[in-house]
Amino acid sequence: MTPLITLVCPFYRQPQMLRKQLETWAQYSLAVRDAMRFIIVDDCSPEPARDVLKEPSRALAYTSLYRIDVDKPWNRGMARNLGTKMATTPWVLHVDTDHVLTAGNAANLLTTVRSMVGAVPKWFRFSRYRVGAADETRKKDKIPPGAKYGKIHPHIDSYLCMPKAYWAAGGYNEDFSGVLGGGTPFLKEMERVNGEPPVLEGTFLEVHTRDSVSDSSEHTLPRDSAAFKRRKHEIMAAHGTLRGHDPIRLPWHRVL
Repeated sequence: MTPLITLVCPFYRQPQMLRKQLETWAQYSLAVRDAMRFIIVDDCSPEPARDVLKEPSRALAYTSLYRIDVDKPWNRGMARNLGTKMATTPWVLHVDTDHVLTAGNAANLLTTVRSMVGAVPKWFRFSRYRVGAADETRKKDKIPPGAKYGKIHPHIDSYLCMPKAYWAAGGYNEDFSGVLGGGTPFLKEMERVNGEPPVLEGTFLEVHTRDSVSDSSEHTLPRDSAAFKRRKHEIMAAHGTLRGHDPIRLPWHRVL
């Protein structure tokens, strides 16, 4: 069977969440796994992703691991650029480490992709359902008390796309590396070049919180919105655009 989708997952200091991803992928049926490939891009994490994949029963067939050689904060843009470059399938599914495509949703996604013949959108976004949210998060997301899931808006960095659509938008702008941000400018460029994406019906992502997986949310790096705004102004002053250019700048190597 010719594989259709590569799932690209960046990794930085979230070993428990990566274990959750691997455990979920292992639950996919053989037919689903045959139709998918999995790429993990380790963003030079001090706790390497390789340590998790070396654990018994963690490594899966069709799973590749790449590692960026320089620990530059918030370099997920390059991680996604590298994962897309290494993918060889017609579609690429980008997810944050704490956004999980469960077995049933993976099967639904493949059914949908196989049914798309002829003129189709070049990319899609997903509904997300938060799992195990704390009380304050449940209130913010309007999740009813006692409900296992709560539907929340699509995320800027989790979507299904054709690689040609990704590169037509320039990829992520690695000038934003070093600060939290860069997803929104890329999303806007994707919309400008490829049109506004529909939300894919019948498939959703589970968003884990620290109530369900202890390290689900990255909390080891500063989240400074002012730094992003300053960087944005610097990029505009230098280039006159926020569009990505010169992707995959830092050295990297394949681990597995």
